[in-house]
Amino acid sequence: MDPFLFATSAVIGVLTGLDDYLCAYSIARIPISTSALLIATQLAFTAGFAFLLVRQQFTSYSNNSIFLLTMGAGILAMHTSSNWPAGESKGAYYAGFFMKPGPVALFGFILPPVELTY
Repeated sequence: MDPFLFATSAVIGVLTGLDDYLCAYSIARIPISTSALLIATQLAFTAGFAFLLVRQQFTSYSNNSIFLLTMGAGILAMHTSSNWPAGESKGAYYAGFFMKPGPVALFGFILPPVELTY
């Protein structure tokens, strides 16, 4: 195996493991509707990083899909004030809420280098 390909795969693997850990930590502390709304921003991060790293061009189809998927997540998140996790403190909830965009952005960053590696 090419050493550069091996090193790239190892870095992507470590970043994916870190992303999975942070995502699991934050999902355990926030409701699924809030998590889905925050995860919907991953598409925008992936599109942005693909534009910067892979030189992927935006088309009307990609813009339309980003808009529709984001709107769908927004509709899912409406009227969710009653699904606070049982026994969860405000501090833990806010920690999970503010930790969620990190792994979402990280996974959006991971996908374009995987495409470059292929």
